[in-house]
Amino acid sequence: MLRKLLALILLGDGLITVVWGPGFLRWQRELAPRWYHPVLDGLLRWPSPLLRMGAAFEALVGWWLLTR
Repeated sequence: MLRKLLALILLGDGLITVVWGPGFLRWQRELAPRWYHPVLDGLLRWPSPLLRMGAAFEALVGWWLLTR
């Protein structure tokens, strides 16, 4: 159950980040707790293609966990 939930979160976050790119991270930053802002700020400094590639990998890990 917990693995499935984690898989869905990874899959969803990865897919949305691939589609929306840095805009999604800026939106997440507005809703995230203050202690998480440095993480999102660091990710926002990445070039967009690299960010999307990392998000695609995140989505693939989520898919793999979901189908295992």
